[in-house]
Amino acid sequence: MLDTQQESGTHGAMSDSRMRQSLVIGPGLTAEEKGILLKSPIARYRYMDIKRAVTRQIEQDLKVFHIGTEILPLAASDHSDTHAFACSGYRVVLYDKNELGIPWVILLQLDKSFQKAINPLTVLRLVDSGGLEWLRGKPDRNGELAASWSDADTDLLERSKQFSLNLEVV
Repeated sequence: MLDTQQESGTHGAMSDSRMRQSLVIGPGLTAEEKGILLKSPIARYRYMDIKRAVTRQIEQDLKVFHIGTEILPLAASDHSDTHAFACSGYRVVLYDKNELGIPWVILLQLDKSFQKAINPLTVLRLVDSGGLEWLRGKPDRNGELAASWSDADTDLLERSKQFSLNLEVV
């Protein structure tokens, strides 16, 4: 439906600097600005171009600072209820919380160099090389992002032995 949308020029305007601000430092888009993106193909295309440029810049900064984004599969693990995996830019900790009815709690901790390479509104996604998304969101001021994993049929610890983990900018 949006692909066939015609630009009428009556939807209002939003500057490139405001679009970039909404992606980098905030505040996020207002309801009116979201409406402009929904109604205006030109604004929507500009917004997506700016979003791609912001993402490319973050990915480039991560490379410049030699910050890794991949954790290789684990060879083995112990029988504790806490499992940590790390690379040069971040660490992932799995907490076994079956006693609370939650198979896993996932904690992503960014190191200071990773935090400096991204902006406060950057959305990250932790995904394994098998395509399963473990976590998605914006890290807090401390560079942490946490979530509970409720799918009891998917054992994240076993997946960590089979697949590498990748942290991606969304």
